[in-house]
Amino acid sequence: MIFRPFLAALAALTLCLPAMGAETPHRSRQCLNAADAREVLARNKFTDPAAALRSAAAVAHADPLRSRLCRWNEDYVYEITLLRRDGKVMKVFIKAEDGSLVNARANP
Repeated sequence: MIFRPFLAALAALTLCLPAMGAETPHRSRQCLNAADAREVLARNKFTDPAAALRSAAAVAHADPLRSRLCRWNEDYVYEITLLRRDGKVMKVFIKAEDGSLVNARANP
């Protein structure tokens, strides 16, 4: 019975958040499909996606799962998904122009 007022307050807060300006953030990263990625790679001089995948896997001591070309704000990045030795999935973001690391995060 103690939880009923808490649930009512939580529901009211959830309904009021958009009105208070706490809207969900706009996704600034948009990944390309295979055909669009091939077209963008043909037009630009980006690092090789296979080389970026192998290098990220070697540095993270993980097995590579997949690589996607994404548009993140004004830059193109490779979103590389790796499987760590402990069984957790990890995403690494590498700039397509120069191969430098942008971000890395592990999914629990």
